This record gives sequence, structure tokens and C-alpha cells, in this order.
Amino acid sequence: MATHKTVLITGATRGIGKGLALAFADAGWIVYGTGRCAAKDAHAWADAQKIILKELSVTDSAGMAALMQEIKEKHGLLDCLINNAGVASNTPASALSSEEISRIIDTNFRAVFECSQSYYKMQRKAGGCIINVASVLGMVGTSLASVYSGTKGAVIAMTKSLAIEWANSGFRVNAICPGFIDTDMTDMIKKREAIMKKLFEVIPLKRLGRPEDIAAPALMLASDAASYITGQTIVVDGGLTAM
Repeated sequence: MATHKTVLITGATRGIGKGLALAFADAGWIVYGTGRCAAKDAHAWADAQKIILKELSVTDSAGMAALMQEIKEKHGLLDCLINNAGVASNTPASALSSEEISRIIDTNFRAVFECSQSYYKMQRKAGGCIINVASVLGMVGTSLASVYSGTKGAVIAMTKSLAIEWANSGFRVNAICPGFIDTDMTDMIKKREAIMKKLFEVIPLKRLGRPEDIAAPALMLASDAASYITGQTIVVDGGLTAM
């Protein structure tokens, strides 16, 4: 049954973002997504689900603000913003260039803040819901992810701060921390049998997560059933961080 609620999901053309977009559309939400719409078959599956994709980088703060305003003007309200877009890196810390550091920080942290800020300023009097997709690597360390882990840890801390600061304006701000999810971002890991074997040794549920495993808590956090939940981090990692 249609909810007539609207959601904007960044990085919605693949991986976790695509899974989120499909799940929200299936639940009756009006779904807008941003990302690399030139990705193979992106428009085909989106059109089939009536998902509206926009070719827009999250680092384009003016463009993102304009899209939010467009959604609000067309539908009366942007009920939920999901900051999902992100970039990863497997470069050793000693070899990271200034350009790569900036790219990771600008996408994974700065854009999350600026999108949240634009959403808040646009809808200050009406309230809203923000869900930030962080990572378990923002909670625990690993090799080859120094700056990536740093940005995801910063997103978790920022989520808590914004939840407190914007509570009086009727905003709820929460984060989801995925573990290792079966998407194209983990293809490099899946191709290496030794790494996969070691990974399954430390994941109690003995499998990679699926995009729908992230969509389920996102739908809950975006719903009225979560009206008393803010400033929280939901970990979805098959038990990895419980070890």
C-alpha cells in the first residue's frame, strides 16, 4: 500500500544504495536516488520500480540542495534523507596521495554533513529523518582502510551530535553500520579464497551480508515506529564486532 512518503537516497545506482531504493519502493515510498546513472542497466530497473534517478554527485552541495527543494516543492515534504554514497580505498596508508585523501573525505564525510545541513535548513520547521550509512570499519580498525575508517568513525560521531542539536526541530538522526556486504565493493575480497575463509572465521553467521539486510533496519528507522529513536548506531555485521 502506498505511503506517499518521500525518500532521497544517495549512491542509489548500485550495491547497498540500490538495495535500499528497491526496498523503499516496494514498501510504497516515493523514491529519489542519486548516483552514476550511466551505470549499466541503472535506468531499466529503476524505471520498472518507478524510482527516480538523478545523475548527481553528492559532493555537488548546491545541486543536492536544489534536488531536495525540487522534491519538497513537488511532494510537500522530503520525509527521509539517506546518506549512503561513499568511496572506499585499499591503498596503504603510507602511499595515500593528497588527492585520494581529499576524495575519500569529501565524499564520505563532508558531503554527508552538507547534505544533512541542506535538508535541515530547508525543512527546519517541519522536522525530518536522516539515516547515515557508516561502516563497522568506523568502529574497529583494519589494514588498508585508514582514511576510510576515519571518515566512517567521524560520521558516527557526527550522527550523535546532530541528533542532539536538531532534536528540538523535530529531526531524528541515526546511523547504520554495515559489515561486509555482498556488493561490487567487496568483489576484490570475494575473489581471494584465503581472505574469505579468514573472514568467515570471524563472522559468527558465516556469510556476507546482503543489501536487503541493510534495507530492513533503514525502513524501520524511517518509519513512525522509530519516532523515539535518535542518535543511535545500528550495527548489521553478522556478529563480526561481537567477537
